[in-house]
Amino acid sequence: MNEGMYADKLLDVKDLQKIMPIGRDKAYALMHARAFPAIKIGGRYFVSENALHKWLESHAYKQVIL
Repeated sequence: MNEGMYADKLLDVKDLQKIMPIGRDKAYALMHARAFPAIKIGGRYFVSENALHKWLESHAYKQVIL
């Protein structure tokens, strides 16, 4: 298996808050949004760092309503 493919970090809600200028409630809403590339492991939501950057690039100059 190509380990480089999975080398990026999994980010949780707190990480998302640090990266983006949003509060806790908005970070949770984003993680639960259908168009957001989050994954649920157990009861927690995560997004890979790479998927987050791709999502941000694809949504540049667009409005995201949560």
